[in-house]
Amino acid sequence: MAVSDIIQKRLDGVEQHEEDGKLVQTKNIGRYKVAVIRDKCISAASCVAIAPKVFQLDEEAIATVISQDGHDDETKLLAAQSCPTAAITVTDTETGEQVWPVE
Repeated sequence: MAVSDIIQKRLDGVEQHEEDGKLVQTKNIGRYKVAVIRDKCISAASCVAIAPKVFQLDEEAIATVISQDGHDDETKLLAAQSCPTAAITVTDTETGEQVWPVE
């Protein structure tokens, strides 16, 4: 991906960048890096129900990653898997491999 394709901005430890014209938010949490693809979120809020210390809905009712304590990687993965539109990706920070959704 070219540098011109990625615009990065850090706000309170949450990284926002644009990929292929879509705003993506990421935050390192434990071993997994959780990212919300805002354009795919339909506000189902299953991620918030499962991992409320990781996700919340913003003023536009779109899921965002927040600072959190207490949720393990399994809970974060379950929250991502619960998303009906696969708007949440999980990447293993040790290997760089995408854990969810499986490609």
